[in-house]
Amino acid sequence: MKVPLGRAEQLKIDYGSAIVDDRSKGQSIALANDLGMQERTISLEHLRRIMSARLEETFEIMAQELDEAGLLNQIREGVVLCGGCTRIPEIQKLAARVFGLPVQIGRTNSISGLKSALDQPEFATGIGLARYGSYEMRKRAAQKGSLTGGLKKSINQIFRFAGATE
Repeated sequence: MKVPLGRAEQLKIDYGSAIVDDRSKGQSIALANDLGMQERTISLEHLRRIMSARLEETFEIMAQELDEAGLLNQIREGVVLCGGCTRIPEIQKLAARVFGLPVQIGRTNSISGLKSALDQPEFATGIGLARYGSYEMRKRAAQKGSLTGGLKKSINQIFRFAGATE
């Protein structure tokens, strides 16, 4: 569409959709020029067709890679989408059509503190990975503690048994 990257991002947020519907036909968006040059218009339908095609292509590549890895048939509960792209209207519908599975938007609804500020899909992956890492560290620490604690208990029992026989 020959617009700067920042402007393209704002168009995606303000007017984008993952699926082209009849309501966008014939509509246009006026783009004011920041440099004082002539204003121009772009077709809303054209913007949404571009977005829909690129999103569909991305989901198809993901589905193909999952299939090649033998994982697509194992995903029975569905797909969870995370990231800022999930705010695009109708993205769940497009992803469900491509993957042939139920689709949900990932959220971080089980954290405490600044929940409202962090309960956004673009933070779900990072927070989920941090929580998983924390869980794994606690699990390993508990296993290590139980191993050394169990070993210590066993040694104490051996010495108690040895002391009782003397």
